[in-house]
Amino acid sequence: MREASPKGSQWLSQLRQVGPGAIVASASIGAGETVLAVRAGAWGGYDLLWLILIATITKSFLTLYLLGRYAAVSGQTVAEKLVDFPGPRGWLLWLILGLEAVVAPFVFVVIAVPSGRLMTEIVASVGLVLSYKWFALTFVTLAILAGIFQRYETLERSQAVVCLVLLACTLLASILVRPEIGSIFKGFFRFGYFPAYPEWLPLEIKSRSRVLELASVFGYAGSIAMNYIVYSNWILIKGWTVGRSGSDRKHALKPLKWDVFFTASLILLVTAAFMIAGAAILAPSQKIPSGYDLLTEQASIFAQISPLMIPLYYVIILAALWGTLNALPEIYGRGAHSFLQQLLPQGKKLRYSLVMKVFGFTLLLLTWVFIWTETTPIVMIDLVALFSTNVGVGLTCIAAVWLDGQLPPEQRTAKPVRWAGIAAAAVISFMAAVSAWAVVMRYL
Repeated sequence: MREASPKGSQWLSQLRQVGPGAIVASASIGAGETVLAVRAGAWGGYDLLWLILIATITKSFLTLYLLGRYAAVSGQTVAEKLVDFPGPRGWLLWLILGLEAVVAPFVFVVIAVPSGRLMTEIVASVGLVLSYKWFALTFVTLAILAGIFQRYETLERSQAVVCLVLLACTLLASILVRPEIGSIFKGFFRFGYFPAYPEWLPLEIKSRSRVLELASVFGYAGSIAMNYIVYSNWILIKGWTVGRSGSDRKHALKPLKWDVFFTASLILLVTAAFMIAGAAILAPSQKIPSGYDLLTEQASIFAQISPLMIPLYYVIILAALWGTLNALPEIYGRGAHSFLQQLLPQGKKLRYSLVMKVFGFTLLLLTWVFIWTETTPIVMIDLVALFSTNVGVGLTCIAAVWLDGQLPPEQRTAKPVRWAGIAAAAVISFMAAVSAWAVVMRYL
């Protein structure tokens, strides 16, 4: 009789099956997690962990699953059906595409510039002095060029490696900072609790509405709208469809369920780890770096814990930010191609490689301009949080619920999942409204 495989080998086998979820997770762990989550932990302690939990469940779990499931069951991308969303033909696709096009360069800048400053700090330790702009420009250029020309299979494998590095390093870092375990547990379940700003906060941050800060943290605890939508395209590329599997629907959806579970778990663990680091290290020392210098100042503070924290911190941050920059061209390019195929009269004739190059090089040019002119970082962070990660994802979650309802009754998801999706859409839409109100009050 054949012996059963040990549980460890089963887990390794499951990890080898992780597919597009690795891209979603890696692209999700960027500026928001390494900047806003740490800052929120510094002033809010462990009490805002519930915000990360809700954001992960609503966006990286329910929204992603519903979109991926629609593609797996129907055999078509979500864009093919969303073009017929109630209202004028294609209006939702045009709106999401427009929102993403507006904020896309900002997404690259808020990741590239902190990376450049961090690399400047690293080379300065060996006596080499160079402007952070050159490092930022080089970093973002390499990432975008690699993203434009690499194959999907290469991207998926490389992002899986990035995810495993992030998971291992953040778990080790969380142990080294010696957090309060009881406070962590309580923080995950203090739903709706908004701690007040501490008195020691600098005016730059204290002058910002807590509502705006919390809405931005919620928005960045996940990914951009296009990332979730393009997930359906990747499901089809992988062949994870019910029709192709030749088996019952429950068995056919197993790869999708595992992929979504892995994605949501990784995003939750890594984002929470950054917030915990802020609560354990920055809050007691009453330090909260701001602006583009956040990463470099964090490095010096974390180094006080242990010499091991210095290289570990550099690996975590640069791996996270490289993974995001490298995945974004595929996300924007494939999403734009999928949308334009449905929206333009001759869209079916559009070649993916052409759309990818046009979008990729346009984004690269705009990113260069914003980096060189030193556009204010926090303004860009707020705009991305509003238009893409809150409003855009809110619309995407509503669309995901609608898509499930368009399937034949016997192919729809179970009622508890459907109602959970409706609740998720309500939560994200509420946060989008809060974000919009806060941005208007601050900047207009």
